[in-house]
Amino acid sequence: QQQQQQQQQQHRLIHADAQPPAALLGPLEALGELMFQSHASYSACGLGSDGTNRLVNIVREHMLDARRAGRAPALYGAKITGGGCGGTVCVLGLAGSAGQAAVDAVVKQYQAETGYTAFVFAGSSVGAARFGHLRLIRRM
Repeated sequence: QQQQQQQQQQHRLIHADAQPPAALLGPLEALGELMFQSHASYSACGLGSDGTNRLVNIVREHMLDARRAGRAPALYGAKITGGGCGGTVCVLGLAGSAGQAAVDAVVKQYQAETGYTAFVFAGSSVGAARFGHLRLIRRM
């Protein structure tokens, strides 16, 4: 019971409608950079597409623009996801109004540049916080 309450509390903390606590900024930025690098690696293998590359670059531009303006970014990273050569991009950002406004701006810019309207799947499941997880133990 107590462990489940702690997991729910952590879930709420991450999905708050405000700037994340300073302790989360470093991990969010690190995870975002790993997402950008993963996308670059995937694209270097010839598996990406112009559309997904552009979406990822727009997310990066929005993040860098916020930093140059002295604001904390609402988006932290992006990468292609799903099954090979698809058109789905996963974006790491703040939940709530700031993150939604940033995603809306990315969609608007992408549409202005390409003529295509991006469809946004928003939200996340409760994942391991609700369904549990497996712990893999390496046997020697």
